[in-house]
Amino acid sequence: MNKMIEPICIRKVNRTLFIVLCLFSAILFSGCKLYTVVPNDKTKDSQQGTVFYFQDENFDANQFVDSVWDSKVIPAINQKASDMSIVIQATKTDVDEAGKKYGIRSAQEGSPWNFIVKGKGRVLNVNTESRAGTIDIDLAPYDGKADFKIQIGPVIKGTAVRDSFDFIKYDDFKNQMVFAELSNAFHKKIASNLLAKTDFLGNKGKEVNFIGVFTFMPSQEILVTPISMEFKDGDKS
Repeated sequence: MNKMIEPICIRKVNRTLFIVLCLFSAILFSGCKLYTVVPNDKTKDSQQGTVFYFQDENFDANQFVDSVWDSKVIPAINQKASDMSIVIQATKTDVDEAGKKYGIRSAQEGSPWNFIVKGKGRVLNVNTESRAGTIDIDLAPYDGKADFKIQIGPVIKGTAVRDSFDFIKYDDFKNQMVFAELSNAFHKKIASNLLAKTDFLGNKGKEVNFIGVFTFMPSQEILVTPISMEFKDGDKS
């Protein structure tokens, strides 16, 4: 009797495994994706007049950045840039108070503060060992110690540029992938307009007037992404 029951049990187990495998195959090959594909469409908010860009082949992040660079980015930078020395000191005293006075948050309460800054400093060192190159800046009055770093690429870290402007909001894009593309497009713009045209090794020891942005991260050194830099032979004392 046991010999008759055993094959039946085996058949039931095999049938169950077969059904599970069929279901798994159906899911695997059904065109399921790890992200939601939004139909090609652009809608306009009737109340705010904001154009919402979705993840589709019609959106070009580089084109978007080009369209706002001269009309919005540069005016915002020139209007809102605060003195770097003042901002650094303010963050040492109270980061949130400094943020409310000089910075901007791109998201909800508790997210990092971003600052638009300007100032004059001296290039102490040019660090090119890594592809995420930097220059060490000593702010005036000079004491021979680096106060922060400026990114010189070719790899640019962070999202400070994208997150420093109140006219760029995540909710306007509805898609994390598109929002990430914007940050890369801003970095590409800075690399081609500024970084690729600058001889940083040749400017070691010189003074630099700069405008840039940075995201304040506790326990990390300040890393500024530059928008503009002008080098000159300064006082060597």
